Amino acid sequence: MQRGISRIGAFHRGLAAYALACLVPAAALAGAPLTVSYRNQVSLAVSTTTDQHGASFTITGMSGVAWLGGGSFAAVMDNSNRVVFLNIAFDGTGAITTATVAGGLQLSESRDFEGIVWTGPTRNSVLLSEEGTPAIREFSLSDGLLMQTIAVPAVFGTRRSNFGLESLARNWTDGALWTANEEALSVDGPISTQTTGTVVRLLRLTPDAGGGFDAAEQFAHRTQPWHGSSVSGARSGLSELTSLPDGRMLALERSLAFSLSGLYQSRIYALDTSAATQIAGTPLEAGLNGQTFTVAAKSLLWSGSVTNMEGLCVGPPTSGGRRVLLGVVDDGDPVSINTIVAFEVDGVRVRGDMNCDGVVNNFDIDPFVLALIDAPAYAAAWPLCDRWNADIDQSGSVDNFDIDPFVACVIAGGCP
Repeated sequence: MQRGISRIGAFHRGLAAYALACLVPAAALAGAPLTVSYRNQVSLAVSTTTDQHGASFTITGMSGVAWLGGGSFAAVMDNSNRVVFLNIAFDGTGAITTATVAGGLQLSESRDFEGIVWTGPTRNSVLLSEEGTPAIREFSLSDGLLMQTIAVPAVFGTRRSNFGLESLARNWTDGALWTANEEALSVDGPISTQTTGTVVRLLRLTPDAGGGFDAAEQFAHRTQPWHGSSVSGARSGLSELTSLPDGRMLALERSLAFSLSGLYQSRIYALDTSAATQIAGTPLEAGLNGQTFTVAAKSLLWSGSVTNMEGLCVGPPTSGGRRVLLGVVDDGDPVSINTIVAFEVDGVRVRGDMNCDGVVNNFDIDPFVLALIDAPAYAAAWPLCDRWNADIDQSGSVDNFDIDPFVACVIAGGCP
């Protein structure tokens, strides 16, 4: 312990002494709220591509999208066994400058896939939620073969047709999977109307040591009513979930109705389940209809008409505290075409940003040291910040092992 304190002291003296006169006072720090800004949208120039076997297929029904790192993305097609690879470049504001199709992948099973997340370069696979069974299935990106099937709680078997597991996200901070049905399960209440939203279930699954996932928690989420009057197929459901690098969750709701503003309305919310009723393992799990419970809180970040946008994922950083937010449009109706939609989300916490000004630099050195040696003092001096920012190695604790990677972040101007 004494050795660790000495090392911290040396670190403090060697790197932070010059920064003491430059610290931003706590009163000047404003906790930047999340904001989402629409940037642009680009239609795909081609409608076909080839899979790993050289077989050509038509690109249609893009219902989910995942970031693979850099400018690479993967979109899953519903009611098929295909994944489409995309190369997308962005400018400094997150707007798309180019979007090209980079091939495809044939999966070993064909299902009504809706959501997609990438597991990372080591496992190099995608997890896909599908409405039919319902379940979550993992496929290898190298050959398209099924790796595992992840079961969901039996109550999701009461889904209504075409209103099953529409979304999938993987939390950046704890690796948990999140999914939800699009509109209410039959045991949870009615589907959406012009005056009332629908209650869906958010399902959280925690990772295990073998690469699988176990169902852990369930929370209720209420969507908004339709944004207009009745039209064939009118609905207002939860179509996507995605995670920000700081662990906060976003939800995409999609409404279809007759309106002069457009047949479709998309709404992006910041999601908060901290005060919501935990349903799993309680009598409420059998059904929410007629029961008393607290739904998840949500804050509207953006709404607008970009036709049938079904998928959403976080992409690369643009500048301090900002990230690309990328959507895909499903062309499965008369007004929608294969389109990529770009947003920029601002206010994302940056690991290593100890004074919460959106960037990592010498102004973060002294508060980092304070977070290491005196957590209450750090919380008092920077009340709008979080020690999460100091856990550089993402071990779950702030300790000596975070020092070297923090130094690397300061030198590089940011953490990877």
